[in-house]
Amino acid sequence: MRVADMLEDPERRIDIRVEGPPGALARPITWCAPTESIDPSPFLTPGALMLTSGMALNVTDVRIWDAYVERLANVPIAALAFGLGPAHAALPEGLVVACENRGVPLLVIPDQVPFVLVQRDVQDRLSAERYEALRRGSELADDCTRIAADQGTMQDVLHRISEVVGARVSIQDSTGATLLAAGGEGALAARTEFTLPGSNRDRFRLVVEETDAQTTIRTLLAPVAAVVSMQLSTTLGSAGVAHSRNAGRLTEAVYGNDAVPTADLVALARDAELEPYQRTGVVVLQAEAGMSTTYLRSVSWRARVILAGEFSAMRFVEEPDLSTILLQSESLEPAQLLSAARSALGQARSVSAVVATAENAAELGLVLRMCRRALGPSGVRAAPQLDFDAVVDTLRHPGAISLAQRLVAPLARSEELLTTLEAYLRHSGATPAICAELFIHRNTLAYRLKRIRELLALDLQDGHVRATLLMALRLA
Repeated sequence: MRVADMLEDPERRIDIRVEGPPGALARPITWCAPTESIDPSPFLTPGALMLTSGMALNVTDVRIWDAYVERLANVPIAALAFGLGPAHAALPEGLVVACENRGVPLLVIPDQVPFVLVQRDVQDRLSAERYEALRRGSELADDCTRIAADQGTMQDVLHRISEVVGARVSIQDSTGATLLAAGGEGALAARTEFTLPGSNRDRFRLVVEETDAQTTIRTLLAPVAAVVSMQLSTTLGSAGVAHSRNAGRLTEAVYGNDAVPTADLVALARDAELEPYQRTGVVVLQAEAGMSTTYLRSVSWRARVILAGEFSAMRFVEEPDLSTILLQSESLEPAQLLSAARSALGQARSVSAVVATAENAAELGLVLRMCRRALGPSGVRAAPQLDFDAVVDTLRHPGAISLAQRLVAPLARSEELLTTLEAYLRHSGATPAICAELFIHRNTLAYRLKRIRELLALDLQDGHVRATLLMALRLA
């Protein structure tokens, strides 16, 4: 019910004296409040239609009227309905001026119309609107339940909600970032939020942004908020692994400890409905320490929705601490992929994302592993084109692993010597860096290196020996 609706009943003959600023007559009325208090503002709530005969304000001082209306405008009320009668046969001029100055619509109720009839009319109208909102809300909840039962997406549910309420609808996470949205953009003045069940860290909101306020919007959407919450929980709340059809088998094989033959990778890629000899984009996500699985899932979900609109094929695997997205299109370029990932993850906080491309299925395993190793500080970055560990990954043959273990076996009983050798090789023999990392004195380092040379019977100054030992440590 709007303020303008008060003027439509010819029997009540309610008139308008002050219309207020543009759009004021379209303000929704939430309830009817008859009162003769000189300061009723503590008992009023926004959107009230206040009825008064001004019995306690039989004054001519313009300042008193201005202070009175100012308090009402600060609530703010929807409108002031002033009843003529014994207290005031005509509208006080001070009241008219104050309403004009404060932007409060002023209605005039004839002295023949009792307040109780006006109050009854308003309450009957509001009750009918609330009942209709409850009915439509129940139907909307049923619609959205059917969509979810028919394997519809959360985006499908939001589109249906947006159609019914005629407003922009979105789901936002605890940081205020929008996961999904449906409906128009633009200058949206009113906003209604429904907090969905969840832990404090994983709090999500269903947000409705309207061109103007609707008093029944909360009644309308209360039932469907429960449906959204359940589907959101199903989509994001699981601590297990979620993935596109057969994409899980592909990444499980790639992330395993053993090398996967190219023929097997080709078969797994085809099972995941990816072209094995087409360039594949890779985006690997990991949340910073302390962030939950649900948060990582929500960020990945938003990224997938955006990326799916730009690439013809999108597959994903969600693990508790890692999210992997695989993308293909006929014209996928590395620069395009990096730009798209940055756009999709621009609002994400506390998430590390590494982006790379694989030219074919044979490269895919190595590229995924490089992306995983490159995860670190938050932000979106490109993976290296090739790293040392990727080369080692190509040697993961049972025979190569066995030979590597035999080579470093003399050090197997001493974790201290193994750690020292690994640091020595990584820092190319630079004594200050090695000692700083291991928190040891240079004399201690010299003693340990002497023991390593004796046990391995190898020259650590030889570059080929160093490269071989570094690969052996990785393999073993």
